[in-house]
Amino acid sequence: MKISFDLDDVIFDTQFLFESAFKEYGKTFSYDIYTDYSLKNFDSNITNRLFDLFKDNLLYTMPLLDNRLPSILNSLMKQPDLKILFVTQRLLKQPFKSFKQLRNAGIQCSFKQVYDKNGKKSDILKQINPDYHFDDSPNVISGCLEKNIPIVMISNDKTRYNHYLRKDPRLKNYYPDLISALIDMGIYTK
Repeated sequence: MKISFDLDDVIFDTQFLFESAFKEYGKTFSYDIYTDYSLKNFDSNITNRLFDLFKDNLLYTMPLLDNRLPSILNSLMKQPDLKILFVTQRLLKQPFKSFKQLRNAGIQCSFKQVYDKNGKKSDILKQINPDYHFDDSPNVISGCLEKNIPIVMISNDKTRYNHYLRKDPRLKNYYPDLISALIDMGIYTK
């Protein structure tokens, strides 16, 4: 079985990056205000600051959404019948930074397991052909649904931007966090 995971807001908590960029310009970031976190919805100064923050070494110390994730993901990577991949669609295509971020967090992946490439993420996923992909982005989820890529949506109070997709009849699964999804789907057992 091949499983792929998004990084931002599935494994790592990016909220502090957005809050930091907004604070510098005297504004408050709230997921209640933004129903789509596409950068085209933000002031250009904030968008440019987010680009800078994603270039910065802050990426290497981005907090995990759950401190149990490295242990769980490492145990999955040790299973011979599972192939684990990390597929992100960052502001800047910097696969080595994404790899280093995962390693700094204690996730013992190889560089070959990290995909951070140009192009639509759903097109990249179509080529990878995972049995399941875990993501929170509305654009990625919609693209996966259109291309019949098995998608599991992470949807909770912080991800209000994707709640409208919960009603899509093509969406089979959504969970409040990655660990709940892995346990409920029988991929990970405690």
